[in-house]
Amino acid sequence: MADRKKALLEKLEVFYKEDDSIEEASLFTGEELGTQMDILRLLIRDYGPGLMDVLAEFSFLPTEGDEVWFFNAVITILTDVPKEAVPALSGAISRLNFYLPYGAFCISADGSMLAYKASTALMASHDDEKIYENLEAAAETALLVPEQYTFSLEQIVNGKLLMNDFIKMLPQ
Repeated sequence: MADRKKALLEKLEVFYKEDDSIEEASLFTGEELGTQMDILRLLIRDYGPGLMDVLAEFSFLPTEGDEVWFFNAVITILTDVPKEAVPALSGAISRLNFYLPYGAFCISADGSMLAYKASTALMASHDDEKIYENLEAAAETALLVPEQYTFSLEQIVNGKLLMNDFIKMLPQ
């Protein structure tokens, strides 16, 4: 199963290497990273309305059994959130997450990092082409959903957008 998962990530790597909006796409093995899973990393420049740089990571979560695979996406948006901005940012993402169709924004345990995470269950019994179609759709969706909110969240962190104004921007 690990070989199938790695081959799927390699195919996704090729897809993103052909995408002009991706600065860099690199697949790292679990052995290289000292983890149980291979990780495809994308460096994306000029992401979202604020034209920021983000790091996207795609992997399969290690799970018991081989019937269902969990494809995981983590988009690191900010890595230097000031402690004083954490309460406003936490409030904003807790409100925003309610409306998201897929995934959720989250803050690291120490409060310094803002990320977006999404996981998709994939049936291992499907053929690799079907799995890849679902995997590519999940990856693209994980990049698309948070993009429209990154600038506003960055503005909250920088104190340029108030929580009340942000809430008015959300669907009612």
